[in-house]
Amino acid sequence: MRRAVSASNFNTLICLMALLLLLPSALQADAKSDGDQGIEEYRKGNLIEGMQLLEKSAAQGYAPAQTTLAYILDAAEKDTEAFYWYQKAADSNDAAGLFGLGSMYSKGEGTAKDPIKGGQLIKQAAQLDHIQAMRVYAYALEHGQLGFEPDQNRAIEWYLRAASLGDQNSMRRIKKAYTLGQLGLPVDPQQAAAWDEKINQPE
Repeated sequence: MRRAVSASNFNTLICLMALLLLLPSALQADAKSDGDQGIEEYRKGNLIEGMQLLEKSAAQGYAPAQTTLAYILDAAEKDTEAFYWYQKAADSNDAAGLFGLGSMYSKGEGTAKDPIKGGQLIKQAAQLDHIQAMRVYAYALEHGQLGFEPDQNRAIEWYLRAASLGDQNSMRRIKKAYTLGQLGLPVDPQQAAAWDEKINQPE
């Protein structure tokens, strides 16, 4: 014989279900808060406090915390741990995670060296407008590295794309190309001067 559910029990059940639905959002908010604070503490030089917050946030899946933690570990030559956290961030299609993971594959840090896989990951990060990845991808296209065939036309496209987002290294490469007639561009002193002006504009 089935027992009838009282109105009070039903209301309690509804409240519990609502709390369970809200729980993931609350955890995400905590992870973001801890991660952002951890990044700020790291930038201020409070490494121990920053690392504690970053580790907590990274474990909850906050990609900026994962990539910052990976960067710190990579700089400390803890390559296996750095690779792990870059992989976690890359799994969520985070641009910085993809770039970090690609860089580790291309250098063979924390994993077997695989420049072609590294190049593909860096390309994915570039397509997500990660500025450093865009510049590295352009350089690889220019010189035929990381599994890419040399392609000056595509290289200058990516240098221009990175430059449009404020990357001064890409601006310098474009200026040099116009100065010397490289990357399929003509020698053009006016264009070189225009890029020099952009480079020297105050931020």
